[in-house]
Amino acid sequence: MLTELAETPVEEFDGVYVKREDLCAAGFDLPPFSKMRGVVEHIENRPEHLIGVLDTFHSMAGWGVACACRSLGKQAIVFWPRYKNERGLRLFQQHAEAAGAHLAPLKAGMSAVLYHQARKILREQYEDAYMMPNALKLSETVSQTSLELQMTLENYAELDFRTLFISISSGTIAAGIFHGLHATGRKTPKVVLHMGYSRSHENALAYLSQMSEVEDLSPYLEGIVDEGYGYRDKVDYPVPFPCNPYYDAKAWKYLSSHQLDYENSILFWNIGA
Repeated sequence: MLTELAETPVEEFDGVYVKREDLCAAGFDLPPFSKMRGVVEHIENRPEHLIGVLDTFHSMAGWGVACACRSLGKQAIVFWPRYKNERGLRLFQQHAEAAGAHLAPLKAGMSAVLYHQARKILREQYEDAYMMPNALKLSETVSQTSLELQMTLENYAELDFRTLFISISSGTIAAGIFHGLHATGRKTPKVVLHMGYSRSHENALAYLSQMSEVEDLSPYLEGIVDEGYGYRDKVDYPVPFPCNPYYDAKAWKYLSSHQLDYENSILFWNIGA
Protein backbone atom coordinates (compact mmCIF):
# COMPACT_ATOMS: atom_id res chain seq x y z
CA MET A 1 0.00 0.00 0.00
CA LEU A 2 1.13 3.55 -0.70
CA THR A 3 0.50 4.48 2.93
CA GLU A 4 3.42 2.26 3.90
CA LEU A 5 6.06 4.79 2.88
CA ALA A 6 9.68 4.11 3.70
CA GLU A 7 11.01 4.17 7.24
CA THR A 8 13.82 6.70 6.99
CA PRO A 9 17.37 6.45 8.33
CA VAL A 10 19.31 8.56 10.78
CA GLU A 11 22.68 9.77 9.45
CA GLU A 12 25.42 11.85 11.07
CA PHE A 13 26.50 15.20 9.61
CA ASP A 14 28.95 17.56 11.32
CA GLY A 15 28.39 15.94 14.70
CA VAL A 16 24.58 16.11 14.48
CA TYR A 17 22.31 13.15 13.78
CA VAL A 18 19.79 13.87 11.01
CA LYS A 19 16.48 12.12 10.52
CA ARG A 20 16.24 11.91 6.72
CA GLU A 21 12.50 12.36 6.33
CA ASP A 22 13.19 13.84 2.90
CA LEU A 23 13.64 10.18 1.86
CA CYS A 24 10.25 8.94 3.11
CA ALA A 25 8.70 8.83 -0.37
CA ALA A 26 11.78 7.55 -2.19
CA GLY A 27 10.79 4.97 -4.78
CA PHE A 28 7.11 5.94 -4.72
CA ASP A 29 7.23 8.76 -7.32
CA LEU A 30 6.12 11.25 -4.67
CA PRO A 31 7.66 14.56 -3.52
CA PRO A 32 10.50 14.44 -0.97
CA PHE A 33 8.80 15.66 2.18
CA SER A 34 7.41 13.88 5.18
CA LYS A 35 3.85 15.21 5.00
CA MET A 36 3.38 12.74 2.16
CA ARG A 37 2.78 10.01 4.73
CA GLY A 38 -0.43 11.63 5.91
CA VAL A 39 -1.43 13.04 2.51
CA VAL A 40 -1.45 9.64 0.85
CA GLU A 41 -3.35 7.99 3.70
CA HIS A 42 -5.91 10.81 3.82
CA ILE A 43 -6.61 10.79 0.07
CA GLU A 44 -6.64 7.00 -0.06
CA ASN A 45 -9.43 6.98 2.54
CA ARG A 46 -11.57 9.62 0.78
CA PRO A 47 -14.37 8.34 -1.51
CA GLU A 48 -14.28 11.39 -3.81
CA HIS A 49 -12.55 11.25 -7.18
CA LEU A 50 -11.66 14.97 -7.44
CA ILE A 51 -9.36 16.31 -4.75
CA GLY A 52 -8.81 20.07 -4.34
CA VAL A 53 -5.92 21.69 -2.53
CA LEU A 54 -4.67 25.23 -1.94
CA ASP A 55 -1.02 26.01 -2.55
CA THR A 56 0.80 28.96 -1.06
CA PHE A 57 3.84 30.88 -2.28
CA HIS A 58 6.34 28.07 -1.73
CA SER A 59 4.10 25.19 -0.71
CA MET A 60 4.65 21.62 -1.90
CA ALA A 61 1.01 20.83 -1.12
CA GLY A 62 -0.24 20.96 -4.70
CA TRP A 63 2.65 18.91 -6.02
CA GLY A 64 2.20 16.34 -3.27
CA VAL A 65 -1.56 16.02 -3.70
CA ALA A 66 -1.18 15.83 -7.48
CA CYS A 67 1.30 12.96 -7.24
CA ALA A 68 -0.78 11.15 -4.63
CA CYS A 69 -3.91 11.47 -6.79
CA ARG A 70 -2.06 10.21 -9.86
CA SER A 71 -0.85 7.15 -7.92
CA LEU A 72 -4.34 6.49 -6.52
CA GLY A 73 -6.24 6.98 -9.79
CA LYS A 74 -7.81 10.30 -8.75
CA GLN A 75 -7.77 13.83 -10.16
CA ALA A 76 -6.21 16.81 -8.36
CA ILE A 77 -7.17 20.45 -8.79
CA VAL A 78 -4.57 22.86 -7.41
CA PHE A 79 -5.63 26.38 -6.48
CA TRP A 80 -2.63 28.68 -6.26
CA PRO A 81 -2.03 32.40 -5.63
CA ARG A 82 -0.89 34.36 -8.67
CA TYR A 83 0.95 37.54 -7.70
CA LYS A 84 0.79 40.82 -9.63
CA ASN A 85 3.18 40.95 -12.57
CA GLU A 86 3.96 37.26 -12.19
CA ARG A 87 4.41 35.43 -15.46
CA GLY A 88 4.16 31.70 -15.91
CA LEU A 89 4.11 28.99 -13.28
CA ARG A 90 6.37 28.69 -10.28
CA LEU A 91 8.42 25.51 -9.91
CA PHE A 92 6.03 23.58 -7.65
CA GLN A 93 3.05 24.46 -9.85
CA GLN A 94 5.03 23.13 -12.80
CA HIS A 95 5.60 19.90 -10.90
CA ALA A 96 1.89 19.66 -10.03
CA GLU A 97 0.86 20.20 -13.65
CA ALA A 98 3.37 17.59 -14.83
CA ALA A 99 1.80 15.15 -12.36
CA GLY A 100 -1.58 15.65 -14.02
CA ALA A 101 -3.20 18.28 -11.82
CA HIS A 102 -5.60 20.88 -13.15
CA LEU A 103 -4.31 24.32 -12.09
CA ALA A 104 -6.70 27.06 -10.97
CA PRO A 105 -4.97 30.42 -10.26
CA LEU A 106 -6.45 32.84 -7.73
CA LYS A 107 -5.56 36.48 -7.15
CA ALA A 108 -2.98 36.45 -4.37
CA GLY A 109 -4.20 37.28 -0.87
CA MET A 110 -4.45 35.94 2.67
CA SER A 111 -4.30 32.16 2.84
CA ALA A 112 -7.52 31.82 4.87
CA VAL A 113 -9.46 33.95 2.37
CA LEU A 114 -8.06 32.07 -0.62
CA TYR A 115 -8.93 28.76 1.01
CA HIS A 116 -12.57 29.73 1.39
CA GLN A 117 -12.63 30.96 -2.21
CA ALA A 118 -11.16 27.71 -3.46
CA ARG A 119 -13.54 25.59 -1.41
CA LYS A 120 -16.51 27.59 -2.72
CA ILE A 121 -15.39 27.16 -6.34
CA LEU A 122 -14.89 23.45 -5.81
CA ARG A 123 -18.32 23.05 -4.23
CA GLU A 124 -20.15 25.08 -6.88
CA GLN A 125 -18.41 23.94 -10.05
CA TYR A 126 -17.52 20.31 -9.47
CA GLU A 127 -19.24 17.13 -8.38
CA ASP A 128 -17.73 14.28 -6.40
CA ALA A 129 -15.11 16.69 -5.05
CA TYR A 130 -13.31 17.17 -1.74
CA MET A 131 -11.14 20.04 -0.49
CA MET A 132 -8.03 19.10 1.48
CA PRO A 133 -7.64 20.94 4.81
CA ASN A 134 -5.70 24.19 4.54
CA ALA A 135 -1.92 23.76 4.94
CA LEU A 136 -2.48 19.99 4.90
CA LYS A 137 -3.24 19.95 8.62
CA LEU A 138 -4.04 16.24 8.77
CA SER A 139 -4.49 13.97 11.77
CA GLU A 140 -3.03 11.19 9.60
CA THR A 141 0.23 13.16 9.37
CA VAL A 142 0.33 13.47 13.14
CA SER A 143 -0.22 9.76 13.71
CA GLN A 144 2.24 8.70 10.99
CA THR A 145 4.94 11.04 12.34
CA SER A 146 4.29 9.80 15.85
CA LEU A 147 4.89 6.21 14.77
CA GLU A 148 8.02 7.19 12.84
CA LEU A 149 9.43 8.93 15.91
CA GLN A 150 8.68 5.97 18.14
CA MET A 151 10.40 3.57 15.72
CA THR A 152 13.39 5.91 15.43
CA LEU A 153 13.86 6.17 19.20
CA GLU A 154 13.65 2.39 19.47
CA ASN A 155 15.90 1.57 16.52
CA TYR A 156 18.58 4.10 17.50
CA ALA A 157 18.27 3.76 21.27
CA GLU A 158 22.05 3.45 21.63
CA LEU A 159 22.46 7.06 20.43
CA ASP A 160 20.44 8.31 23.41
CA PHE A 161 19.14 11.49 21.76
CA ARG A 162 18.88 14.34 24.26
CA THR A 163 17.78 17.19 21.97
CA LEU A 164 15.41 17.08 18.98
CA PHE A 165 15.65 20.11 16.69
CA ILE A 166 12.82 20.70 14.20
CA SER A 167 11.63 23.55 11.98
CA ILE A 168 7.92 24.30 12.02
CA SER A 169 5.56 25.84 9.48
CA SER A 170 2.00 24.64 10.01
CA GLY A 171 3.38 22.61 12.91
CA THR A 172 1.67 19.35 11.95
CA ILE A 173 4.91 17.37 11.82
CA ALA A 174 5.99 18.82 15.16
CA ALA A 175 2.60 17.83 16.59
CA GLY A 176 3.40 14.26 15.59
CA ILE A 177 6.72 14.54 17.42
CA PHE A 178 4.99 15.60 20.64
CA HIS A 179 2.36 12.89 20.21
CA GLY A 180 5.10 10.28 19.81
CA LEU A 181 7.02 11.41 22.87
CA HIS A 182 3.86 11.46 24.94
CA ALA A 183 2.90 7.98 23.72
CA THR A 184 6.25 6.57 24.86
CA GLY A 185 6.13 8.35 28.21
CA ARG A 186 9.61 9.73 27.51
CA LYS A 187 10.75 13.21 28.52
CA THR A 188 13.76 13.08 26.19
CA PRO A 189 14.79 14.11 23.69
CA LYS A 190 13.75 17.65 24.57
CA VAL A 191 12.22 19.45 21.58
CA VAL A 192 13.52 22.74 20.20
CA LEU A 193 11.15 24.40 17.72
CA HIS A 194 12.68 26.64 15.08
CA MET A 195 10.11 29.00 13.55
CA GLY A 196 10.33 28.80 9.77
CA TYR A 197 8.59 32.17 9.79
CA SER A 198 7.76 34.43 12.70
CA ARG A 199 4.27 34.39 14.22
CA SER A 200 2.51 34.10 17.58
CA HIS A 201 4.24 31.51 19.75
CA GLU A 202 1.09 31.19 21.85
CA ASN A 203 -1.03 30.33 18.81
CA ALA A 204 1.57 27.90 17.48
CA LEU A 205 1.76 26.05 20.79
CA ALA A 206 -2.03 25.97 21.08
CA TYR A 207 -2.22 24.30 17.66
CA LEU A 208 0.51 21.82 18.56
CA SER A 209 -1.30 20.91 21.76
CA GLN A 210 -4.61 20.46 19.94
CA MET A 211 -3.23 18.34 17.10
CA SER A 212 -0.93 16.23 19.27
CA GLU A 213 -3.64 15.70 21.89
CA VAL A 214 -1.04 16.57 24.53
CA GLU A 215 -2.53 19.12 26.89
CA ASP A 216 0.75 20.20 28.48
CA LEU A 217 3.72 20.40 26.11
CA SER A 218 6.11 21.88 28.67
CA PRO A 219 7.65 18.56 29.85
CA TYR A 220 8.80 17.89 26.28
CA LEU A 221 9.69 21.40 25.10
CA GLU A 222 13.20 22.84 25.46
CA GLY A 223 12.45 26.14 23.76
CA ILE A 224 11.44 28.13 20.68
CA VAL A 225 13.85 29.83 18.29
CA ASP A 226 12.33 32.73 16.36
CA GLU A 227 14.79 34.65 14.18
CA GLY A 228 12.13 36.94 12.71
CA TYR A 229 11.92 35.38 9.26
CA GLY A 230 9.07 36.35 6.98
CA TYR A 231 6.95 33.73 5.25
CA ARG A 232 8.60 34.24 1.86
CA ASP A 233 12.17 34.42 3.20
CA LYS A 234 14.58 31.64 2.35
CA VAL A 235 18.26 31.07 3.10
CA ASP A 236 21.11 30.16 0.82
CA TYR A 237 23.22 28.05 3.16
CA PRO A 238 25.40 24.98 2.44
CA VAL A 239 23.50 22.09 4.02
CA PRO A 240 25.16 18.65 3.56
CA PHE A 241 21.88 16.88 2.74
CA PRO A 242 18.79 17.78 0.63
CA CYS A 243 17.00 20.50 2.54
CA ASN A 244 14.07 22.92 2.18
CA PRO A 245 15.46 26.50 2.04
CA TYR A 246 12.28 27.97 3.54
CA TYR A 247 12.30 25.81 6.68
CA ASP A 248 14.88 23.11 7.37
CA ALA A 249 17.84 25.07 5.99
CA LYS A 250 17.05 27.98 8.32
CA ALA A 251 17.01 25.65 11.29
CA TRP A 252 20.24 23.91 10.22
CA LYS A 253 21.99 27.25 9.74
CA TYR A 254 21.00 28.31 13.26
CA LEU A 255 21.99 24.99 14.81
CA SER A 256 25.37 25.03 13.04
CA SER A 257 26.40 28.08 15.07
CA HIS A 258 24.54 27.20 18.29
CA GLN A 259 25.18 23.47 18.59
CA LEU A 260 27.00 23.86 21.91
CA ASP A 261 23.90 25.51 23.41
CA TYR A 262 22.09 22.17 23.43
CA GLU A 263 22.64 18.87 25.13
CA ASN A 264 24.16 16.12 22.96
CA SER A 265 23.32 13.94 21.22
CA ILE A 266 21.20 16.07 18.88
CA LEU A 267 18.65 14.71 16.43
CA PHE A 268 17.76 17.14 13.61
CA TRP A 269 14.40 16.22 12.06
CA ASN A 270 14.73 17.10 8.36
CA ILE A 271 11.20 17.50 7.02
CA GLY A 272 11.84 17.76 3.31
CA ALA A 273 14.03 18.65 0.37
